[in-house]
Amino acid sequence: MWLSRWVARAPGAWQGARRRHGWLDHLVRAVVRYDRVDGGRLSAALTYYAFFATFALVLLGFSLLGHVLDDPVVLDTVQHYLNDNFPRLDVMALRQARETVGIIALIGFPLAGLFWMDALRSASRAIWQLEEYPGPFWQRQLIDLAVLAGLGLLLAISLTAAFATESLLTWVVDHTVGTDAAPARWLLTAATFTLGLLVNLLLALALLSAPPRLRLTLRRLLGPAVLITIGLQILNSLGQVYLRITEDNPAYQLVATAAVMLVFLKAANQLILLATALAATSTRGAVTDLAAESPPPPDPSRRRRRLRAPGGPHRPPRNPNRFGVKWSRWGR
Repeated sequence: MWLSRWVARAPGAWQGARRRHGWLDHLVRAVVRYDRVDGGRLSAALTYYAFFATFALVLLGFSLLGHVLDDPVVLDTVQHYLNDNFPRLDVMALRQARETVGIIALIGFPLAGLFWMDALRSASRAIWQLEEYPGPFWQRQLIDLAVLAGLGLLLAISLTAAFATESLLTWVVDHTVGTDAAPARWLLTAATFTLGLLVNLLLALALLSAPPRLRLTLRRLLGPAVLITIGLQILNSLGQVYLRITEDNPAYQLVATAAVMLVFLKAANQLILLATALAATSTRGAVTDLAAESPPPPDPSRRRRRLRAPGGPHRPPRNPNRFGVKWSRWGR
């Protein structure tokens, strides 16, 4: 009997909780919007294209890395880094395969990236309840390609700045207290973690506004961007743990990289679309659709002909304040 009373009161209690807590109501509306546009299916399509784009991007990075490895100092540094983080990668193999890999990556990455950007733009605009394919086809593809290049440039600059800052901090600590001291190791770990969060935050802000071609205020963007940042950091940590667990198991080595990449991309794309739904259902700040077609300006000659018809009496322009209300300059 008490169970039936609890079940009867549950809907009212749930609605009361939504009225009392604005964040809960916002989260529910975002989840409903995500489910209404079939966000799981959209994220699966994004994952399909993102897998090939990521694969081509990794090949391009390996090709560039192979050209950089001609410097002995850089070769030694990269060798130590790969031994600590990716022990299965052979540096000399990267040097030997740089030409072939570079040609494949230069052709595959723009195509795969363009398909991924098209899917991301249409999915994001569907969540915003806007036209998914705005403008002519070729114009849309060129804008998507420009957005993809901008995101890649932003990511490259952010990673370079983070790597330079981390290297500078390591050099300062090494020449002051030494990297063997426990406080120095804690400082370097905290700095690396913070720099990673900043890179993810910048990338999240760009992903929420650039692909759907929207201008949003920072108040509206910051919360969803923080959600993406924290989610990506958790996914990165889980991926590193999984790779460490499976690196000594030959059976897992065959499928670990591809499987982890697919799971990571699926979760990341779902996170991006859920954050997009949070931004779309938010009531903070203004939103401007940069892809919306503005109406053409009125023809001045036609307006003059309407006001002064040939052979007819002159009609003065209609008074916009025809009801006699005195508007101040603040109430217009």
